[in-house]
Amino acid sequence: MPETFISPIPYVSPLNGDFRGLAPIIIFSGTLDLFYPDCVDMATKAWAAGVAVELHLKQGQPHNYPGMPTPEGREARTTILRAVA
Repeated sequence: MPETFISPIPYVSPLNGDFRGLAPIIIFSGTLDLFYPDCVDMATKAWAAGVAVELHLKQGQPHNYPGMPTPEGREARTTILRAVA
């Protein structure tokens, strides 16, 4: 499989799905995250479909930074807790 392969199946790659009618989305990504560009694309696509989107980008953070015991991780978890409360 080439490195640039992107699955057309929405269950594999949500970027290829239909965003219309989705509930609000909160996306967290660090600039060191392999999926950083996809997170930005997902937020753009969801917003274009009329979905409320919060995109939280953190400079120099990895993929899983919201779960890490760092100031950035704690800030992300606080945002998540506020959103689900």
